[in-house]
This record gives sequence, C-alpha cells and structure tokens, in this order.
Amino acid sequence: PKSTQAPVTVDRFLASKPLRAEVSTRPGPGGKKLSYMSGDIITKTLNEAFGFDGWSLDVKQATREENVKDDKGRYHVAYIATVRITHQRSGVYREDCGSGDAVDKNLAAACGNALKGAITDAMKRAARHFGEKLGNSLYHDGFNANKAPGILKDAFEALDVERAQTRFGFDKNNKMESQQQVTVCKNKYNNIQSNPASQNTSGGTSSNEYVAKQASATPTAKTLQVKAEPMESRKTFTSNPHSSLALSANSFNPTVAKTSNDRPNEVPRVI
Repeated sequence: PKSTQAPVTVDRFLASKPLRAEVSTRPGPGGKKLSYMSGDIITKTLNEAFGFDGWSLDVKQATREENVKDDKGRYHVAYIATVRITHQRSGVYREDCGSGDAVDKNLAAACGNALKGAITDAMKRAARHFGEKLGNSLYHDGFNANKAPGILKDAFEALDVERAQTRFGFDKNNKMESQQQVTVCKNKYNNIQSNPASQNTSGGTSSNEYVAKQASATPTAKTLQVKAEPMESRKTFTSNPHSSLALSANSFNPTVAKTSNDRPNEVPRVI
C-alpha cells in the first residue's frame, strides 16, 4: 500500500545525527575510546543522500612527505592529500585535506597504502562539512557512539527537540516539555496551510497574526513567530531516478529521492 507519511528532505537527513551502527570506536590516548566513521560508511551515506551519480570525488593534490628505509629493510611512507566532494546538480563542493602513512618491505605497497589512507582521511573530513550525519557531530563535545540514536526515527525526534530549543527558546532542561512544544508548533504550522485565513491574499489575517492568535489561546505553549510559506510560491522539484535515500517516515524502507535543479546554493530537498 502507498505510504501516507510525509517524505524527509535531504537537508533534514544530513542534519540528523549518525546512527549507532554507523559509528565505530578505537582506543585513544589516556585509555579513552574515540568515536569515528569509516570511509565505507561515509560513501554509503553520500550515496543515500545524493544518489550514486549525484556526487563526485576529486583528488586535487597528493604529496609524498616521507620515504625512509629502516634497518630492517622496511619502507616508511607518508602522504598528504587534498580532495573535493562536489554535489553534481547544484555544483556545491567541500574541500579538505588528510594524511596517511604505511610501513612495508615493498615500496609500492607502502606508497599505495599510505596514499589510499590519505585520500580516505581527506574524504571523511570534506564530507563532514555537508552535515552532522556525515561525521560533523563527532566533533561536538558530549556526542559519541554510546549517545548515537538507534534508528532514524529517534534521530529525527532528537533533531526536532534540538532545533526547537535553539530556535524558539524552549527550556533546554525539560526534554518532555520541549517535545510537547515541538508538537504544538507543528500543529500550528499545519493549521496555517489548511486555513484560508493564513494565506492573506485579500487583506485578511496574516500568517504571523494567525499563529500568534492561535498560540496565545494555548496556555501550555509560548507565542511563536512562524512565517508560513504561501502555497503558490513553493517551487517544483524534479526527480533524480538514481537516488536511493531510505527515508520513509515510519518504515524507513528505500524510496526514490528527488532533488532540486533550482536551488544552486543549497543541498536539494526530497519531496
């Protein structure tokens, strides 16, 4: 049966935290465990968000910084690489650098392993600039593999609460109250879309006035200033048949994602 749930936008997907299964750990200094995302997970997430033909990776520069042979006949090789990840439809790109080193008795093997490590490291660093989902969240204090959400639904709920706290000034110490206020906010916005008075096409009540009036009638919610986007001003997006973003709101089964040709400065949305 056809799903009745609203699809999820690409920017919302990239703004959510990575899942627990996508974050790995390794030993760090002082006995600490460091959280990281592997190169194959980054590639998988880029494919899910943009489609397999929706992004490209270019190695802009690769420099061998070290090539030393030790007393045991092993080669110590180190590389630094700079890569660029480009979103094909919009042309938006992110660049960063990374390093890699390897030790091997075979010079070619040592050079190859060091170069691959540098490119993978640079790719992960460049990808994180596209959003929290691609590893940027790992740079925040307090976030690690143990605190990562288990499923996408939990990740989106946490994102709603976080955005409500930072954008509307809800109580950061009361998670339950914040979730209730997020629900109130969503309901008010949905009422705007279905109520003719919210469109203000003939000098009637404006969208902001309508929301303020409705919010003030709800004692548990604070007055919110929400600007509704008129239905007639919404853009039409074209479909990318190769995108495989698995973002059904409840089941999260693979669905065809759609991207935008008319938003050159933003990550395209799924509609």
